[in-house]
Amino acid sequence: MVLKATHVFTPNDYPTHTYIKRSGEDLEERLRQASATPKLVVSVSGPSKSGKTVLVERVIGQDNIIAVSGALIKTPDQLWTRVLDWIETPATTTTQLQKTETEQDTETSGLTGKVPTIFEASGQSAFMHSAATTSSETSTVNRSGMMQVVKEIGDSEFLIFVDDFHYMSREVQTEVAKQIKAAAERGIRICVASVPHRADDVVRGNPELRGRTANIDTSFWTKEELIGIAEAGFRALNVEITREEMTAFATEACGSPQLMQAICLWACFLSGISEEQKLKMPLRTDDKRRRLILEATATQCDYSSLVRVMHRGPKIRGTERNQHKFFDKSVGDVYRCVLLALAADPPSTDFPWAELTTRISKVCVDKTPVGSSYREACRQIASFALTMFPTQRIIEWDEESEVETLTIVDPYFLFYLRSSNKLAELGQQQAPASQLSLFR
Repeated sequence: MVLKATHVFTPNDYPTHTYIKRSGEDLEERLRQASATPKLVVSVSGPSKSGKTVLVERVIGQDNIIAVSGALIKTPDQLWTRVLDWIETPATTTTQLQKTETEQDTETSGLTGKVPTIFEASGQSAFMHSAATTSSETSTVNRSGMMQVVKEIGDSEFLIFVDDFHYMSREVQTEVAKQIKAAAERGIRICVASVPHRADDVVRGNPELRGRTANIDTSFWTKEELIGIAEAGFRALNVEITREEMTAFATEACGSPQLMQAICLWACFLSGISEEQKLKMPLRTDDKRRRLILEATATQCDYSSLVRVMHRGPKIRGTERNQHKFFDKSVGDVYRCVLLALAADPPSTDFPWAELTTRISKVCVDKTPVGSSYREACRQIASFALTMFPTQRIIEWDEESEVETLTIVDPYFLFYLRSSNKLAELGQQQAPASQLSLFR
């Protein structure tokens, strides 16, 4: 079969042709050892879209993983219900038992000779007549939750992978963590996955798991690791691409292997490469083509509503906000100013106060907002993200630490800010008459 580009670059599937073993710590071997240790619960943590699931699939094997999303578990019993659904265990089992009863009558006579008798005694013959009656009873047994899972897959190669454990409510986490401990003690292999700041949720849910949990921490990918995805994929498709172009893609992927897969796939789509080439084909991009590739990729990580809310800011009460002129010839208030600063080159996920101040001064053409105004804007922007996506960490403002820092946690949000047309569209909206004087 001809190798398709969609088989090589797989942002939403296991990367059969583009799996890259990361440098540094041997994550695969650590996971292999932990998952093989009896009665040990494995906890894998890492940033969103950093390849936690792919790592588990690589080590355990896709056929041996029973995947359950924490977002779908609203009550503790649902964990085992979803596992039993995967095993295809029926919700109820009905058994029909048959019972036969026999009635016997005996007659005797003084006859002698060969006759069809059951027994002979004292010269008499006895005849026995029997009648059988059959009845049936039906017994129905429901699933038995965790204990049935233990019966079905205990001490086997199967592993229950609870992804996004942090999406469960704290109350549900507490009960699920207790049941996970009990299941592990009965031979069930279990791995939970969380984002870094919630990596200890399973232990917090049940402190008795401390010492019974192996923690494996991952991080955002380096640029070289992301380039490895492009090298392996384009080689498999017999496509020649320069290191400069692969570096440009890796820079925009914001540390996410999923984003790198998506960017490379769209590069193939927009270059007319749908499958492995019989003759080596060069893939060349210029600034315009690269921009089209990134814009197309951004359609897969739509944060348009959130960006629009952040750009508008909270409702204005009293005095209008000060307006500023920006490098892209747009006009806006402090909220547009902060978003432009986050989207500016080079891409970054962490913005300490000094870095944020420098970026703000660069995106403004003349006067810049005062520090107190963009400090409040940072606070509000993080609040909008939490309100709209309460179960996700997208962007956070930390003013409790020694250095105030705005952190973009979800690389898809940063990619959307930089690569979509949303900020440009919002900036092109007609400015009120009071703002037109800024251009004169």
